[in-house]
Amino acid sequence: MVIVATVSLLWAVSTFGYGPWLELTPLGGVELDDFGLSRAELEKRLEEIERETAGQPSIVARAKSLAMMFDNVRLAVNTNDLFVHWHPDSSLLPIRKIRREREFVKRSPKLSVVVPTMGRAGAFISRLDTSHTCPDWQSIVNLGPTGLADRARRRRATAVTDDEQVFLDCVVEVYEALTRECLRWAAFADGKGMRDVAAVLREIAAHEPRTFREALQWSIVYDRAQETEGEDVRSQGLFDRLFLRFYQNDIVSGRETRESAKRLMADYYTRFHSQQHPNNKNISYGGYDKDGKPVWNELTELGFEVFRELGRINPKLTYRFGAKTPMWQLEKVTQCIAEHKNSIVFACEETMAKTFARRGKSAEDVCEYVLVGCYEPGICGKEVVASMSSDINLAKPLEAVLNSGKTFDGIRIGPDCELPTDGDAFEREYLRQLDAMLLTALESTRTLEQSWGDLNPAPLHSGAFRDCIASARDYSRGGCRYNSSGIDCSGIGTVADSLAAVRYIVDEAKFATMAEFRDVLLGDWKGHEELRLRACRQAPKWGNGDDRADVAAKRVYDAVVKRINLAHNGHGGYFQAGLWSIDRNIPLGKRTAATPDGRHRGDALSRNNVATAGCGKEGPLALMRSNLKLDQTEAPDGHIIDVMLPLSITKRPTAAQDIANVLMTYFKSGGQCAHMNCFDSALLRDATAHPEKYPDLQVRVCGWNALWNNLSLKEKRYFIATVEAQE
Repeated sequence: MVIVATVSLLWAVSTFGYGPWLELTPLGGVELDDFGLSRAELEKRLEEIERETAGQPSIVARAKSLAMMFDNVRLAVNTNDLFVHWHPDSSLLPIRKIRREREFVKRSPKLSVVVPTMGRAGAFISRLDTSHTCPDWQSIVNLGPTGLADRARRRRATAVTDDEQVFLDCVVEVYEALTRECLRWAAFADGKGMRDVAAVLREIAAHEPRTFREALQWSIVYDRAQETEGEDVRSQGLFDRLFLRFYQNDIVSGRETRESAKRLMADYYTRFHSQQHPNNKNISYGGYDKDGKPVWNELTELGFEVFRELGRINPKLTYRFGAKTPMWQLEKVTQCIAEHKNSIVFACEETMAKTFARRGKSAEDVCEYVLVGCYEPGICGKEVVASMSSDINLAKPLEAVLNSGKTFDGIRIGPDCELPTDGDAFEREYLRQLDAMLLTALESTRTLEQSWGDLNPAPLHSGAFRDCIASARDYSRGGCRYNSSGIDCSGIGTVADSLAAVRYIVDEAKFATMAEFRDVLLGDWKGHEELRLRACRQAPKWGNGDDRADVAAKRVYDAVVKRINLAHNGHGGYFQAGLWSIDRNIPLGKRTAATPDGRHRGDALSRNNVATAGCGKEGPLALMRSNLKLDQTEAPDGHIIDVMLPLSITKRPTAAQDIANVLMTYFKSGGQCAHMNCFDSALLRDATAHPEKYPDLQVRVCGWNALWNNLSLKEKRYFIATVEAQE
């Protein structure tokens, strides 16, 4: 039967993970086989497996459940596609993981109160982050499913403990089942007249990939398999390194031409586009190799060429570059930005090298880094990234300063305190309250992670990691080389502006005493609009190169990274600080009271590391100067800057060169990651009034791209206000 594309987006971000987007029927439709089990039948089988494996290690149930899925899930094809890539019911195991985690939190004496209370208060959210992973793509592409099973089988022969043997047996079981799924898919494709696709799938089941097409197809099959297990694949690896030998061998042998390989790449990109991942799939290019030389080869060239020609928001690309990168290479990428095809994030080689080195990661490993998810750095194939293990609302302790350690709703998040009398005392108390909240968040996340191996073992994902096989331990039990947990922190612009506003309102202009100012904020500025406008328009603002706000931001930044980066997590590694919000600034803002910067209760916090919407009046270069006052090497979970360039720059004949110069200057000065929009307010207002004229207008939202016409009116107003402030 033919399933048509779903219009509504079923993406649901819960406190505990992701998953429902997996059920979106791909754009273009698919045909399902008649041999697999229905969703209800699969659920029944999963329940039977849970009963049969009761009392055994949790990884046994997980392996048998996943193997059952591979053997029985309905498979899908579209005869117009060059690759198979999708099957339904992939959310069954992720949803069960979410349920287990929720039940664990409810039963835990340490977590049952603090986690839901802090979540409702908008202070922080703790979770087992299985939604931000980067698999060991080198092992996956080099070995294929049979090779991965064989590697685990060989290691099983030297296993010592029962736990080691059980883990390796589970790895073998799931990869043998995945091999069988490839053969099932081949038979279905054959029956639909897709002879070439079927032949490729049979080759994958027989041995490691040997051609460009086999390698691409296997990587797509693995992607779907891992997400069926319950770990979102948020990086497809370094494409121009992983697949180069396959491409070159095919060109030399005559199996492929540049044009036929380009068609394969276009369909590979299109498969991810059709899956409709709302945050886009991330594919990395460029960077320095192990000898410190910039990588630019045939696949780098082809990758960006296909990206420009397709002009889609998904997949999104990462481009790594540094001071040694020739400008002509960077300009080939920035030409995409000039053409408004800007689903690209840029990462700096020199800053990243320092960032990783400070976390004890070797120079040899650093050359293999990717950005996971949106802009979270991780060593491909050697690191558990888990970049959203906790979301921190940096603005929430502002309430605690004014209400003796409690939110304005009366929820305690910090210690008792006296009401400060001036701006300096306010900032000192803010930092004390923030530190107390961070300690609670870290301890909650650590407690949750200490049970990771029981709650969410992952034999498929772990079985691809070289280090997990060598140590014979699941990734959830510290089996990887680097076992990190990212703590993302939202609202630094709101906090910096608020600290500056307190100094301005209370100390300098003396428009109100601290007690009076507190009462104004408790009342959400009602009856004090003039004072609110003074806070909005006259107090110093972050993102404008103004030390009066920027120095306060630096003190907050330094306190945050010091507390987070020195703390052990719950799975054999360390927490890592990330200074970014993605779109969490909106839901966290809804749970945050009025703040001293003029913001109303419930309004969004500042996004990522940019100025509050409408307050970045000095333009993109001033925003960069503000961000460069922060030591971005101390943000191992990522530091992003959202650059809004004027539309006029794209109309110059030197547009690509000018954009490249802006990026290179920022990175040479210490910037870590950046992404860009090029707009003016007239264009955005016209696109809002006449959407039919702009069906393909893209906007870089906060870590992914979206079509302008798909944004809410509130989001559109945010971008318009940001652009207008700079004009």
